[in-house]
Amino acid sequence: MRLFSVLAAFCVLFNLTAVSASVSSKIAAIVNRQSSSMQIGIDIVNANTGQVVYSQDPARPMTPASNTKVMTAAAAFLYLGPDFTYTTSMGKSGNNIYVKFSGDPTLTSADVFALAKTLKQAGINQITGNVVLDQSAFSGPYYGLGWSQDDLAYCYGAPISAAIINGNCMALQITKSPRSETPLIRQYTTLFPVVNQVRLVGRRELRTCVFQPTITSNNTILLQGCLPSRANWGFAFAIKNPSTYAKQVVQTAFAKAGISVQGKFVSGIAPSNEQILAVHHSDDLQSLLAYMLKRSDDVYAGAIAKTLGSSYYGVGSYKAGANATNAILTTRLGKNFKPPYLEDGSGLSSYNLISPLQLIQVYLYMYRQPNLSSIFMKSLAISGQMGTLSYRMTQNGMAGRVMGKTGTINGVSTLSGYLVMPGRPVYIFAIMMNGIVGSPAHARYVQDQIVRILAGGT
Repeated sequence: MRLFSVLAAFCVLFNLTAVSASVSSKIAAIVNRQSSSMQIGIDIVNANTGQVVYSQDPARPMTPASNTKVMTAAAAFLYLGPDFTYTTSMGKSGNNIYVKFSGDPTLTSADVFALAKTLKQAGINQITGNVVLDQSAFSGPYYGLGWSQDDLAYCYGAPISAAIINGNCMALQITKSPRSETPLIRQYTTLFPVVNQVRLVGRRELRTCVFQPTITSNNTILLQGCLPSRANWGFAFAIKNPSTYAKQVVQTAFAKAGISVQGKFVSGIAPSNEQILAVHHSDDLQSLLAYMLKRSDDVYAGAIAKTLGSSYYGVGSYKAGANATNAILTTRLGKNFKPPYLEDGSGLSSYNLISPLQLIQVYLYMYRQPNLSSIFMKSLAISGQMGTLSYRMTQNGMAGRVMGKTGTINGVSTLSGYLVMPGRPVYIFAIMMNGIVGSPAHARYVQDQIVRILAGGT
């Protein structure tokens, strides 16, 4: 009986080894067919045993794009905890009212108005002093090192300040005019000056003319260049000066609430003895990280990274956030974890360097945390169902089986996460591709093909 058990265990081990060898050879065949100009790093392990299923330059530092958010999220879960919330408050000291921002990436102008309305209900009808906006929770710069200049005009490249209102973003629509080549502009959020020099043109003119929006330091939107001729274009642009924007939103909120202000709206620091009169809390960090990872939201990631810096070092900067992330992960994962090189928390920086092995180590550690494993996995995008993977791996039983993180910037495409198939081990994978010329569509196809092989497909 004992001999039979040993033989049975040997057969199972032999079968698993054979399957692993088959998977490895199929993945290798795909990798070998790719262009020699593309750098590919891959690491795949069995989550339960830690056994390597396939690897290709796993320790090679590579540009991760939004796979950087995996590091940010793991550090935030481990250090801040899933129940952490951001707090925005309004308080009184002397004749002044203080508005204290905390870097809440979910704060809206409606939330600011609700705070002002609460002040009104508390009997504040007139302010004889100043309204002081405290944005000291975060420090500069607003942008991470290595961010592309082209990204800064759009919402995903919005400045990360302690006062983030409506994502520090403004939406507008460009509508074709029946009487002029110059289109009409309609704004949906807080009104900003628009210099409209854009033209809607045909295919021939697009060969020599490009659309180039610019946001000035006073948040003026300068629209220049050309767009393909069609009825409507919708854009979401980043503001340039979040301090000016915050003052504008707060001033509007007080006026709307019926509170008159005799003084000025200025920047400053709230005193420790202020009387708190109104408070707004964000949703918990678990909800924020799920949104950040599923949508690959760069503003959320930037705010959470700076929050890590503020909480860990007392400085809410990108550099502090990056170093805090590495310090937290190194403390938890141990000496075998060699921290990556980070410049931000979102992956917009082309200077970030993470290896597939480092990603695997973080995924594996989070998988083995009893109180966080399920929360972390469910926070990720889900194949065929939610987030940036909702349109990928939708067939052949793959929908709902991959929980992972995508990443794309110019020349870079990455995919990492968990594969959970019925009756099979849980696999953790990190597939990183750099040096891509043109569209990343083929790289995504290769990534999906590798995961399908891992799942038992072809």
